[in-house]
Amino acid sequence: MKKLNNQSGFTLIEIAVVLVLVGLLLGSFIGSVSQRIETSQRENTKKQLTDIKTALLGFVSARGRLPCPTTTTGNGNEVPVGGSTSAIPCALQHGFIPGKTLAINGVYNLDNLLLDVWGNPIRYSVTDITNNVFTSPAGSGGMSDVGMANLFPDLVICRSATIGPNTCGSAANTIIQSTPFVVISLGKDGSDFVTNLAPNSDQGENAGEATVAANAAGENVAYTVGSGNAFVSKTYSSVDSAAGLFDDLIVWESPYIIYARMMEAGQLP
Repeated sequence: MKKLNNQSGFTLIEIAVVLVLVGLLLGSFIGSVSQRIETSQRENTKKQLTDIKTALLGFVSARGRLPCPTTTTGNGNEVPVGGSTSAIPCALQHGFIPGKTLAINGVYNLDNLLLDVWGNPIRYSVTDITNNVFTSPAGSGGMSDVGMANLFPDLVICRSATIGPNTCGSAANTIIQSTPFVVISLGKDGSDFVTNLAPNSDQGENAGEATVAANAAGENVAYTVGSGNAFVSKTYSSVDSAAGLFDDLIVWESPYIIYARMMEAGQLP
């Protein structure tokens, strides 16, 4: 007599439930990994910006002035008007960090612009107050010629987008009223769209107001940089948050730290 084996398998419903559970677990895992990667990238970029600030302080201690920004055709070097090494005055107030001038190791693009971890050129703005006193050398109207009591840098850092291009609008919205320079990473999104129409105007404040001409022999990209003296620094917020996306990273320095460094180096009396 033949023995019949009863074979049982998964029903379609059971298989569907298992697939849904696996999908949820996989999605959670991928999301967690992605978040950890972005957090690591932001931390690495913060360190990069801090290293750049250190290089700027070293430059001002050695030269008695701050470097000019570079442009898409500056080969990574500061760009004074006419290309003169005396740097009087700067060709642009707002541009990119002159990584080659500062001898900063890192990744550079075809325009020789120093890049952040997301491949975006790092922006740099310097005050042009009083005939570019902060970027002029000694003997040519520089900081040591004017004297510390007459140095009034006019870049301002705000907690949110400003009322005007040169003010935070109120003391409560002001982080620092006068800094000589700012260095900015535009974050993962790069903010290289028309930021005046972006969902978060705080990002537009940092890099959406002026255009630096493209270098046809390089990247052939027309980048945006700031045009006023006000910038925004605030806590990261995601695109789906009530505040909207803000992933810019920005560093600056108190002018008094710069003066102290210069006095230590004998660049200021």
